[in-house]
Amino acid sequence: MTNDDLRQADFSLLSVREMTPDQRAELKRRYQHFIANFQPGTDAKLPPARTAEPTPRKWVPDRKTG
Repeated sequence: MTNDDLRQADFSLLSVREMTPDQRAELKRRYQHFIANFQPGTDAKLPPARTAEPTPRKWVPDRKTG
């Protein structure tokens, strides 16, 4: 397999024992890339938490709001 083929290969059905050394190296590279996204200082962050929206009040026809 070429390097491009290894980058596109699906290893989900293989166990680590069945993989070739090149496949194991590619799996390790993918894992390192995945972990790098969670290091402090990266741009991958969770979205900001939503603030609670105010609950609507019951409308009373003759009552002034405010």
